[in-house]
This record gives sequence, structure tokens and C-alpha cells, in this order.
Amino acid sequence: MGYEVPLQVKNLSFAYDKQDVLHQVEGDFYQGTFYGIAGPNGSGKSTWLKLMAGLNNCPHNRIHIFGQDIHKMPRMTLAKKISFVPQMFNMKYAFTVEEVIMMGRYPYTNRMTNITQEDYDKVEKTLFETNLMSLRNRHVNELSGGELQRVVIARAIAQDTDIILLDEPISHLDVHYQFEIIALLKEICRNQNKIVISVLHDLNITMNHCDHIFLMKEGRIIKQGEPLKILTEENIDEVYNLKVNMLINHDKKWITW
Repeated sequence: MGYEVPLQVKNLSFAYDKQDVLHQVEGDFYQGTFYGIAGPNGSGKSTWLKLMAGLNNCPHNRIHIFGQDIHKMPRMTLAKKISFVPQMFNMKYAFTVEEVIMMGRYPYTNRMTNITQEDYDKVEKTLFETNLMSLRNRHVNELSGGELQRVVIARAIAQDTDIILLDEPISHLDVHYQFEIIALLKEICRNQNKIVISVLHDLNITMNHCDHIFLMKEGRIIKQGEPLKILTEENIDEVYNLKVNMLINHDKKWITW
């Protein structure tokens, strides 16, 4: 069959209670590439991400990982391929930060009963990379929303999957941590040859940090490609119904309104 696209979405439509949410969405995703999904509220971004994560009942033969239909993949196999960071995360029990990050190792540890030195080393490395060492023994139900979001991102990184999916991962973070987390995800994407796909709200971050973006409206992909070419004044007006100005500084663009 030849070389398989690592992650491929073909002709994907989806509805909740007969209400259409996605309309014939398609995309090819390659390793070592940072993808952004942008668009106004209600455009289907989060639904598409959840379908790729296998969290919703995906139609057959629409989403493939290296040629295999995710609908047919065992849950544990899928968990070794895809990690997912939700938009909102609640933790009722008083687990420590380190324990929550260790939960990312569950696909490899037989329900957390057979933790190896490799698992401990991976968690230690992740704590350091995500700047969470000082919080490792704190209980997550005592953390701020921004701190908790960093922990959930760290859990996904520790899961060590080929594909990392994130639903607005930096919306609740301080500006400093927004850029820190985006830089870390890009580094992991490049150095570890992973696919990173993130729904992003901030168009300036999307434009200047993603390699490829999908611009969505009303469940459809309106445009896709290199961010600097896709996020134009005309396209933003079409999708967001918003007049903006572009400021260009060398190879960077910034959106103002």
C-alpha cells in the first residue's frame, strides 16, 4: 500500500442529536509538525479534536493512524498513540502533582501496579521540562487553574505518544507560561518527531508558532496551510466577521483590532 500518512482524516462528518457539527472535514498530519486549529466558537474545533482522540463515537473508516482505522483499535493501543489535553479538567481527589503526571504512564504500567524505573525517569524528566518540580508534592485540588492546566499538559507529555492533541491548552495560563508551554510543545514536536495538534484561541500565537493551521467556520474547513498565508485580514474577516490590521516585523505578523 506504500507509505501511510501517520494521521489521516478523510471525509469526516459528525452530528450531535441530529444537529450537524462537522461537514466533510479532511486533513493529513505528519510527524515533526505543529498544527493549529482556529475558528470562532461553535465552529467544530473541539469536536474534531475529540473524534481524533477517540473520545466520541467516530464514524467507521474516517480517521486512520498509519493506515489503521481508530474505530478498530483497542483502547490501550490507542492510548499509546494519542494523548489528549481537554479544555477543562477537574480532579476531585487529592492526588499529588507527581501522581497525576504518573497517570500518563498508565498504558505501559498495567493499571499503575507495575511502575518501572523508566516510568519514574520519564515523570522526573517531564516535571523538569514543564517547570513543575517545586509543585511535585502539592495536591492538585489545591492548585490554581493555570497550575492545574500545566499539570494536565505534563501528564500528556509523560504519556509519550506519537500524537498529542490539546484543546485550548494555554487559555488559562499567564502570558509567561503560555509561551513557555508552546515552546516546549514545539521542541518536543521537532526533537521527538511527534505530531502536535492544538486548538488555539490566540491568533497571534497561532500565526507565529504553528507550522500549519486549519481555519474553521460552522463545521467546515475554510482554509488550511501555512499560518502567514492563511491568517490574512480578508480570511479573518470572512471567518470571524472581524476587521483587523496586520503589523509586519521582519518575518513576523501581528494582528491588531
